[in-house]
Amino acid sequence: MTTTMRFAVLIVLAPVLALAQGAPPAPDGSVGGQKAQFVTIDGGRTRYYEAGKGADAVLLIHGARPGGTSSANTWTPIIAGLAERYRVLAPDRRGHGMSENPSGVYTATGEQEHLYAFLKAKGVTRLHVIGQSTGAWHAARLALEKPDMVRSLIIVDSATLSPPVGNLAERRAKIGLGQGAGAQRKGTIEEGFRHNMEALSKNRAHVTDEFVAAAGFMARQSAGMATDAAMKGEEAKRYEANIQAGAKEMREWIAAGRLQTPTLLYWGKDDPSAIVEVGLKLFDMLAEKNKRTQMLIANDRGHFHYREHPAEFVRTVTGFMAAY
Repeated sequence: MTTTMRFAVLIVLAPVLALAQGAPPAPDGSVGGQKAQFVTIDGGRTRYYEAGKGADAVLLIHGARPGGTSSANTWTPIIAGLAERYRVLAPDRRGHGMSENPSGVYTATGEQEHLYAFLKAKGVTRLHVIGQSTGAWHAARLALEKPDMVRSLIIVDSATLSPPVGNLAERRAKIGLGQGAGAQRKGTIEEGFRHNMEALSKNRAHVTDEFVAAAGFMARQSAGMATDAAMKGEEAKRYEANIQAGAKEMREWIAAGRLQTPTLLYWGKDDPSAIVEVGLKLFDMLAEKNKRTQMLIANDRGHFHYREHPAEFVRTVTGFMAAY
């Protein structure tokens, strides 16, 4: 082969290699055709998505424990659909994704105050709220602490708020998961994140290369690295104690009839972590005192069924919210 011929082969192969590697993550960590924004809250940058100009606002609160890979990116498949009717706000919780945590102290109650400050900064006084997994802890607390603000509450696959059903740590261990938000197995951040998402999903096509690459990118930024380092030590124990105490307190408030917000529990039947029995127990607890409580169990769906079947999810929650 001549020198000229070798050069020609390299020209052909270079585009193929670039396509195989994929485009680099966006500097704001955004995915799914959405564009993330930043606002300073209590001295720290908060990353969020905002879309739609409807008169009614919807707050989307993502799940997982503090970590660079857990973020509002999880909501991107449904943002555009909800934005056809609502003003949609989806922030990274404090100490998650690219939202900074200037205090360096990680508690769920601290995250809650951050959410309230975020809503104030965005001028939101009335809203619908959707919380998934750990995010449902925050969504329910918003409805309990500020009932005049919340028009409806939607809880999606959450074992954090529910009364305990079996051993959650044991259930997660069976599918190769730990308790944190970051990678729970050997390998790169991206490999760990992909494993976690696929282990919790029934239909895995939503775990795209773009989604995974953005998670790794955010975890390697200064905020993500600080959080992930802290949550390997005493901060993780402090966080767990705080979130469990808060869940117990909220269950007492619910048992006393304090939650009267119209509430929908929307569950994936095949969720291996927040199993259906968890949702049913939570429904019984809520329905005992709140007559405007409904539950929908979707077949062939996992922990992220709003990502697995986004159009179906948007239709369902829009119908529920429209009634209130």
